[in-house]
Amino acid sequence: MRQITRSEVHEIQTKALGLDPLALDLTSVECIAGALRRAAGILCPCPPKMLVNSVAQALQHLADNPSDLRETIDSTLSAMVAYGDLVECQVAQTGESTRSCVLLYATPPSFVVRRDGSSFLLGVTPDNTLPLPATLTKCIEYTNHVRRLVPTDTENVRSQLKQFGLFELTMDQWLKAPSSIAPEAYIRGFDEALNAATSAGAVSDIRILDPAKPVRYYLGRWLEPRSHTGRFVGRRPQLYGADLWCYFEIEKGEARKLVDLPLFELRWRASDEAWRLQGALDAQRGNPQRYRIHPGSGGNTSILDLFSPVPLWMQRRWDYVGQPVLSTGCLFSYAIPKAALEEEIVFAKDKLWLQEL
Repeated sequence: MRQITRSEVHEIQTKALGLDPLALDLTSVECIAGALRRAAGILCPCPPKMLVNSVAQALQHLADNPSDLRETIDSTLSAMVAYGDLVECQVAQTGESTRSCVLLYATPPSFVVRRDGSSFLLGVTPDNTLPLPATLTKCIEYTNHVRRLVPTDTENVRSQLKQFGLFELTMDQWLKAPSSIAPEAYIRGFDEALNAATSAGAVSDIRILDPAKPVRYYLGRWLEPRSHTGRFVGRRPQLYGADLWCYFEIEKGEARKLVDLPLFELRWRASDEAWRLQGALDAQRGNPQRYRIHPGSGGNTSILDLFSPVPLWMQRRWDYVGQPVLSTGCLFSYAIPKAALEEEIVFAKDKLWLQEL
C-alpha cells in the first residue's frame, strides 16, 4: 500500500469530478461547485449549512488557506442557487411550536438554449454525472459555477439533450424577472403591509441595513439598531434555521412592528425581495446603489462591478449574457460583451434603480 501525496489527491478527485487537473485543483470554484453538486445529489433536500459543512470537511486538509475555504464554498453555493442548480424553499414545520426552515432541493438535469446555439446546463444527478455521451461532455465549458455546452453541431443539440433525459427550460422560464416599477411605488406596498401589522412584541438580536452607511460597502451597512428610528430592512433570529428577512418599523432602537419577507415576489427567495426593497429605499433617499464599469481583457468585454447583492433573477440574466469573474474592490463582478452592455445597464437601472459610480 502506498501513501499518496496531497497533489495526487487533487489530481485524482478533480478527474473524478469530470474536470481538468492540469488547469484546476479541488479548491477552485469549478471543483467546489462540482463537489457541491455531488453532495447535493446525496443529501438534498437538506439545509444549506449541511451542504457547506459536508464539502468543507472533505476539503479542509487539502486547502492552502483553510480559513478562506468555507467562505468560498458558501459563496459558490449561493451562486449555484441563483444559477438554478438548486432551489431554495421555505418549509413550514409544525410541532410544539410552529417554525420554518430553509431547505435546498436539487433541480433535475435541465438545459437552456442560448441565442448563439450554446446551452446552459442546470441541475443535479445522484452521482453528479450528466447522462450525456462523450461527444457532448467534451464540449462542456466550466467557468466558476456555470456549465456551458458549446457543441460543434448546434442544430441537433436540443434533440440530443432531450433524448438523454434533460428537460428544456425556455429563456422566459429561466430569466423571468419582476415587472418594472418606480421605487416609491414599490416601497408603498411594503409600507401598507407594515401599517396593518400588529405590534411586534419582544424581538431581540435584530440587525438592520443602515441607509446612512456607504452603499459601496455592503457588510459595513449591517448593525444592531440603537437610537435608530424609522423603517428598515433587516433580519431577526429564529429558534431553528437561518435568520428571517424582515421589514421593520423601529423606534429608538426597538422593533415596534415587522413583516416577514417575501411579501410579493413569492417565486424568489426572501433575500431577493429584501435586497430589491433596500435598493428602492436607497434610491428614494437619493443615495442609490452603485455599479462601476471598466474595460475587460481582449477588448470585447467590459467588467461590471457591483457593490451590493442583487436578486437571483438578475444574476441569472448576467450568467446568460456574460460570465462571473474575479472581483477587486467590490462585492462581485461580471464580464459582459460590449455589444450587450448598454441593454444590461438599462435593465439594471429599470429593475434595481442602480446608478453608475
